[in-house]
Amino acid sequence: MNNIRYKNGNSVITIPIVLVISIFMIIIIGTYIINSIIPFIYHQKLITLANKYMFVIEKFGYLTEEEKKLLEYDLNDSGFNISKITLKYPNELKKYGELIEFEIDYILVLKTPTISNGTYNLIEKETILKVRKNSFSKI
Repeated sequence: MNNIRYKNGNSVITIPIVLVISIFMIIIIGTYIINSIIPFIYHQKLITLANKYMFVIEKFGYLTEEEKKLLEYDLNDSGFNISKITLKYPNELKKYGELIEFEIDYILVLKTPTISNGTYNLIEKETILKVRKNSFSKI
């Protein structure tokens, strides 16, 4: 046992390298996890707003211009980019029992980190989130 000698130099070099690699991997994995969760959060916000405004459409038989502006305000307030939203809604009065179709489409842009050829890049991916609601006019 007397022949074993401890050298201090190896751990001084190895520990920082392992630490930097570990932190880098945690950042990359964390980014992937966040990019996986973000579409679900935005989709849930769209569902909540679609339910709210579907009730308004059912009650009045259509979506008035004032209510459409309120919907756009609520979407903007919830963090959506209005220029990437497409709305499909009845804009004229539907009679009692007529089918009402309401749809919100949103193009969500996600940035995903990649490493290729030793360089770090962000790739933008577009994901389309759709919420469709069907009901019948109550008026």
